[in-house]
Amino acid sequence: MTNKPRDNVSNLSSVLQRSDAVAATHSGSFHADDVLAAATLRLANPSLPILRTRDQEQLNAADIVFDVGRVFDPATCRFDHHQLEYKEVRDNGIPYSSFGLIWRELGAQLCESAAAAARIDRWLVQGVDAMDCGITLSRETLPVTLMSISTVIGGFNPGWQDVTSAETRNEAFERAVSLAIAVLQNTIRDANGFEKARAAVAQGVLLEAGRLLVLEHDVPWKEAVLGSPEYERVLYVISPDAQGRWHVSTVPDHAGSFGNRKPLPSAWAGLDGEELDAVIGMKGCVFCHRGRFVAGHKTKDGAMEMARLAIAQPPAI
Repeated sequence: MTNKPRDNVSNLSSVLQRSDAVAATHSGSFHADDVLAAATLRLANPSLPILRTRDQEQLNAADIVFDVGRVFDPATCRFDHHQLEYKEVRDNGIPYSSFGLIWRELGAQLCESAAAAARIDRWLVQGVDAMDCGITLSRETLPVTLMSISTVIGGFNPGWQDVTSAETRNEAFERAVSLAIAVLQNTIRDANGFEKARAAVAQGVLLEAGRLLVLEHDVPWKEAVLGSPEYERVLYVISPDAQGRWHVSTVPDHAGSFGNRKPLPSAWAGLDGEELDAVIGMKGCVFCHRGRFVAGHKTKDGAMEMARLAIAQPPAI
């Protein structure tokens, strides 16, 4: 994570180990930052009570306070970001909200990997923090409103037309926290998977003068392939899928692109089964996507032959 050095040392992990620890946040409407901060705390201590209040005496008595209280002091487990003197900002200019502050303390511990925790900060935490702090991440104005994790979590709040009480609002908060815990658990799993995938890609075999990479496992390979000079010549990657078939995938021309270094042959586009067999001149073909970025065969050897045929075909003019 791109964290700036801090003068005070957090006591959060040790406090969360106590069976009698109590956390507190604000009552009333909740947002993605306080819900996800609560979810992060619950991942570290599933039995942690979280009191929702604005009563200062109750906040003072709590062991952990987040998103309320106007104090940022990790040494006393105070994690608010609303006070004028607050200055916790990432190197890229995105401030930390309560979610970011809690994740900065616990992320590496929960992921058992600093790299995975940093990835989740980029994937999830920074977007939530930016929205909560009023930071625009894109200069483009979309003609439609897109839902985000922040709006999904905010939707757990009772509507203006609902008859509510403090109890029903607290129940809604707990439902939102349960969702957020599942989101964080899935994201931690995926982030750790991306880090481990690099090792799996490194075990792959380069063939056809470096233009074909054969993997024995279905892993997210694009980041590793696009980020290494070792794979700069790779046009196609072969890997198995969950059904035991083998895919021939094109390599994008750059990260996030729908273009690729070399599309699969145009004659294959949109065909499957026997139709594709007839065009290619081999048995066992499964499909070729109409976008020509992935094709499949029933066997590894068949997928390798498809890739070799695609490599040998001259580029489209």
